[in-house]
Amino acid sequence: MEEISTALHAINILLTLGLLYIYAQNYRKMKSKYTVGLVMFAFFFFLQSLMGLYFDTTMAMYKDDVAKQAAMVLEAVKAIGFAVLLKISWE
Repeated sequence: MEEISTALHAINILLTLGLLYIYAQNYRKMKSKYTVGLVMFAFFFFLQSLMGLYFDTTMAMYKDDVAKQAAMVLEAVKAIGFAVLLKISWE
């Protein structure tokens, strides 16, 4: 089960790097606030995936408060990414 989780984090890292590349190219062409938001959104998901991979590989043996704190940090990073997207989309 841990191998699947690690593989999924690695896939998400590659996908978010692809998104970052696409969004950065779009920003160079358009220079809009929306594309800045997309770059930030993809970056925060990239950061979340890196942190998830780290926590999955180094803290797999913890199932108590440490794991809950790690999950909370990951959820907070995701929330930041969604907040950026919502703000840019709302404008």
